[in-house]
Amino acid sequence: MLSKGACICYGTPSLNVYTPPGLTAALPQTSRPKHTFKFRGVAPCAAPGNIRSTRALRIAASAEAPAQTWKASIDFKNIRENVDAIEENAKARASKVDVQRVAELYDEYLTVKAETDQLRAARNENAAKMKGKMEQDARQALIDEGKVLKEKISVLEEKLSVVETDMQREGQKIPNASHPDVPIGGEENATLRKMVGEQRDFGFEFKDHVALGESLKMIDFERASEVSGNKFLYLRNAGALLELALVNWAMTKVVSRGFSPMITPDLVRSSVVEKCGFQPRMANTQVGEPCREPAARRESTHSIEW
Repeated sequence: MLSKGACICYGTPSLNVYTPPGLTAALPQTSRPKHTFKFRGVAPCAAPGNIRSTRALRIAASAEAPAQTWKASIDFKNIRENVDAIEENAKARASKVDVQRVAELYDEYLTVKAETDQLRAARNENAAKMKGKMEQDARQALIDEGKVLKEKISVLEEKLSVVETDMQREGQKIPNASHPDVPIGGEENATLRKMVGEQRDFGFEFKDHVALGESLKMIDFERASEVSGNKFLYLRNAGALLELALVNWAMTKVVSRGFSPMITPDLVRSSVVEKCGFQPRMANTQVGEPCREPAARRESTHSIEW
């Protein structure tokens, strides 16, 4: 069984090579890895068969979450004018967001922006007055006034930036509006929209895909849950071959239609994750934080698609 350590990335984000603790320092300077990902628990490269009892793998971030780097196109005016309806929609979608706080931040943003714009106009007016001829005392008075305006604008611009960042961060937590016909609740409240065909009568009690997969040794839930958490599975034997065959079949189809196949890195910049609208709702998230700059996240979910 592999010991606790670090997973090393040699230049290519998708290539993970396990290195035991202390070995990195012994490597030649030219052979040392560019990026190091620190893990709690067994190294991710450990073979599933060597793992007996582990908790779900968690990437330990060495730094705090990066600051908001992307400004979403959000209708904050609509949020302020429809706080109750948006709060009700967020509650129905189990999203933890303070809509009233977003509305208050928008009001504060408008107030600070108006004050900033007013001072900028005064600064421009001050600069225009200095273009003409005047007494030295009058010019010095305008210079002093310009310095005061510059300092006030600097303070307000910094405040405006903080308020806007907070407004964006909180506003991006608000989920999209659900269609009014969507039932609220669990599967027990689901509505059958359309039935295509009829269920086959096999004449005997048949197994579902889970029972079939486990009996044929095509899937393994137990070991996958130890490594990745509940609801994850390993595809094994014919299951793995079937997955590869389906991927190859699909890729052949789309390439024949003119599409270009592409295999992307496992690392995604935080700003890209934000732009995709991926907002983890819990601390137990599938997105890890590697210990390096610029801020990037290890993408381990299929929620990010192009």
